[in-house]
Amino acid sequence: MNWICIGVAALAALCLYLASPHQGLWPAALRRQNFLRWLAVPLSVGSIASAVEAYGVWCGVCIGLSGFMTMLVALPYLDAWRNGGKPRAKPGARHVG
Repeated sequence: MNWICIGVAALAALCLYLASPHQGLWPAALRRQNFLRWLAVPLSVGSIASAVEAYGVWCGVCIGLSGFMTMLVALPYLDAWRNGGKPRAKPGARHVG
């Protein structure tokens, strides 16, 4: 059950990442930004709810959020690795920050 909760939380994080305009993993997903953002909410709530059911309140919240946050940290690195470390921005384009 632990891995199922983490997997569903990872799917929620993937939905949020794919809805980001800075992602390059799947450019076609940008056409479905609103749907992906909407889908991330029930996936993350479902992950936390199933973990709470199995492990208790605080342990379940920590399990669900740990899977979610781990994927949010790992996905930009995966994106950069797939891209070969080259920036995707056009010359002269302004970046966040």
